[in-house]
Amino acid sequence: MTLSPLASDAPVIVYIDFKSPYAYLAIEPTRELERQLGVQFDWRPFVLDIPSYLGSARLGKAGEVVEQQRSEEQWSGVKYAYYDCRRYANLWGLKIRGTEKIWDTNLVSTAMLWTRLISHAATQQFIDSVYPRFWVRDLDIESEEVVAGLLSAGGLDGQAFLEWAHNGGSAINADFQSAAFEAGVYGVPTFVVDGERYFGREHLPRVRWHIEGGRGDAPDIANPLPAELLPHASLPEHVYVGVDSSLDSLRAIPELAALLKNYSGAVSWVRVTSKEPSVSKADGDDNADGLTSRSAMHRQFRKDNAAASRERYGVLGVAEDSYPEAIEALLNSLNIKLSPDVPEKLLRPAMPGVNVLLDDEIFIGRQHLPLLAKKLGLGG
Repeated sequence: MTLSPLASDAPVIVYIDFKSPYAYLAIEPTRELERQLGVQFDWRPFVLDIPSYLGSARLGKAGEVVEQQRSEEQWSGVKYAYYDCRRYANLWGLKIRGTEKIWDTNLVSTAMLWTRLISHAATQQFIDSVYPRFWVRDLDIESEEVVAGLLSAGGLDGQAFLEWAHNGGSAINADFQSAAFEAGVYGVPTFVVDGERYFGREHLPRVRWHIEGGRGDAPDIANPLPAELLPHASLPEHVYVGVDSSLDSLRAIPELAALLKNYSGAVSWVRVTSKEPSVSKADGDDNADGLTSRSAMHRQFRKDNAAASRERYGVLGVAEDSYPEAIEALLNSLNIKLSPDVPEKLLRPAMPGVNVLLDDEIFIGRQHLPLLAKKLGLGG
């Protein structure tokens, strides 16, 4: 099996890792895009090396931390990630429980590669056999017996998979993982269209636009929502909008201002200071022989991804170093006055971007605008 990490006969390559809740949330929206376009994507496994950028931790049965190598910023990012994932999981009828450790997903990734040799349907069936049980802590994905049993229960030959894995399949997976990472795949879900990488399900609107030929204006990022999502039952009493000096705030301010014009509750705009969460740095990032470590490469890939996002979604005529001035001018043009009273929850955001607080529920990033509209009873 030889796979080019960024090339496929399919219109889109989809990279997922079973230990990523964000990848789990991307499964159904991605399948819906397949159905709408009448095509099949090329689904591939990617094994995240979480400690290389978010440190490591192990929890006890009661959820207590029994071992950890994470900074306060890294914990903040991890906690917000699970908070955010559970919020969207509830909308999709999924259950996500925090894992007790960072799982090794090489075995299930090898199994997923094997299912690709059979059919697209076999791969999808395997995905469905793993995700729901794993995320309620009901599946040991590091056990050969368990993984073979999943395949057999789905009508495949689990024993044949183990033989394949032991006779070269595991090595194929290892080589493929290395090649994918070296090609710039570093997180999931990642979508590859015509060799261009999109990291995060919020890019699905642009992925569709890209597949369809890039006609008309490119859509902005947006987290997909279930088609039948109803307006929020009770409206928040107070909305705080925290703006920083990022492109995310610059893009979000006009849309939020237009949205909140029709909202009858209290609204406060405030200033927040945010920064990228630190990346774990192991001793000796640059080896004596000149090779670069995985964590250093990961940091570079993140920088490249941020640059690509600025290129795709940047505001015409506004350079990165001009964002603060552009944001001030925009706030003035919309007659938005910033309040000095900043709620505690907005003082230490986990990542850059616009921060929106609906009573006690926090959202970081403009990708949440469709859900914010629903929660404010304003459609969207």
